[in-house]
Amino acid sequence: MSATVPLHIGSAKQLFLDDTLIEHAEGFTRVMNPPVKAGPALVPDKPWESHRIGAYGTVLEDNGVYRMWYDTIPLGTDGSHDAVFLNHATSTDGIHWEKTPLGLTEFQGSTDNNIIPIMGCGTVFIDPTAPLEMKYKYVTVHWKSGMFTYGSADGLRWTMNPEVSLPLDPDTQNQAFWDTRLGKYVAYLRGWNGLRVVVRCEMDDILQPWPYEPLSEPYHIWGPQQLPTPSRELPTVLACDEHDPPDTDFYNPAVTQYPWAPDAYFSFPSAYRHYPEPPVGKLPNDGPVDIQMAHSRDGIAWTRLDRRPYVPLGLEGRPDAGNMYMLVGMIRRGEEIYQFYSGYTYTHGAGDLNKDEYSGQIIRTVQRLDGFVSLDADYEGASLTTKPLVFTGRRLELNLNLGAMGTARAALLDETGAALPGFSLEDCDLIEGNSVARVVTWRGSEDLSGLAGRAVKVRLEARAGKVYGVRFGG
Repeated sequence: MSATVPLHIGSAKQLFLDDTLIEHAEGFTRVMNPPVKAGPALVPDKPWESHRIGAYGTVLEDNGVYRMWYDTIPLGTDGSHDAVFLNHATSTDGIHWEKTPLGLTEFQGSTDNNIIPIMGCGTVFIDPTAPLEMKYKYVTVHWKSGMFTYGSADGLRWTMNPEVSLPLDPDTQNQAFWDTRLGKYVAYLRGWNGLRVVVRCEMDDILQPWPYEPLSEPYHIWGPQQLPTPSRELPTVLACDEHDPPDTDFYNPAVTQYPWAPDAYFSFPSAYRHYPEPPVGKLPNDGPVDIQMAHSRDGIAWTRLDRRPYVPLGLEGRPDAGNMYMLVGMIRRGEEIYQFYSGYTYTHGAGDLNKDEYSGQIIRTVQRLDGFVSLDADYEGASLTTKPLVFTGRRLELNLNLGAMGTARAALLDETGAALPGFSLEDCDLIEGNSVARVVTWRGSEDLSGLAGRAVKVRLEARAGKVYGVRFGG
């Protein structure tokens, strides 16, 4: 008799990010799956985008409309590029985006632009607990004053909360959101503990000062006359380690609490490998930057399954050949997930030397629904058995891709591991093909309603395919 306490999963989708659901497995390898680059979503073509578009931004769905808040930097008449604007674009399909004029900000004598009149380099989120006039929240850094939180009824016209959220300067890009699992606000910020790391804090009220532990000797990376940067005031949750190349760090957190499965968080930090500083290197603060992926069950303990890039640098000469940064958030279109990143031809430190006007692009990627991590079955075959699960649905759905050469069968077992009558591997109809919700049948029947509320194990045997997740739906 198994001593494992059953997991009550209801009808929620379960991803195979780790062994949380798995009692035993053979012949499966857990794999990170990069997305497909799908071309530019936005290119710089406005005067207020004349130096570059990006690097930071947010994308989300809002009542059936896709919205993007993104940074741009214009060139001054003297060639300077110090101003960072926050801009707004919308889309009905996530592919074609419109920079609709807002009439809110004057630029070069005209308000015919999509500029929002607040500081760029921040992150937007929809606050499900707030009154309508504060439905949208925006967190950003004011380099001389610290982190601040804004509220808005429409995501365009913002009011700054007078309380300083955090009297530290994390630099760019930082974020916060309402964590539905915790019932709290969480913030992920850039920290400096050695090199760049990701630090985290949580709070009950985002409009009150955020909790942190002041240091007797704060870290003043920009000198004692400037605000200190976070170092050990907040716990580090994601950082490069001894398995990474020397002099590498994570530039930004880009964390998403995944909306389509519980207890799943993803981070897409930009990994920055530093070139030597002058006089050994050519430029200060320079090196290539690409995008990695980490996942977590609680937003605190993170796993980097693969140190290879989630989004790799483009070929030499491509718009994303030098450095890249994931925008915060993702949108779902049917069976696909769209994400967006800013890409540049030049490396990090070469941006100030870049003489090309209208540089960079915001590029779309396409990921299979739930496809970030899979269990890959050996060509000769693989098997797994889950821990006891208590569900509330009436049918078993699998997200899997078996291609042309792969097949699978599933069985339902009792807590001792014995097949339930009528639900053995021999009773299971052959599973083939590629589906995000393949319904499993046993001798033509999918109905599991008689087993709902009872602890059962799922036994899966597969070959030559990928398995992403399982759900008792219907």
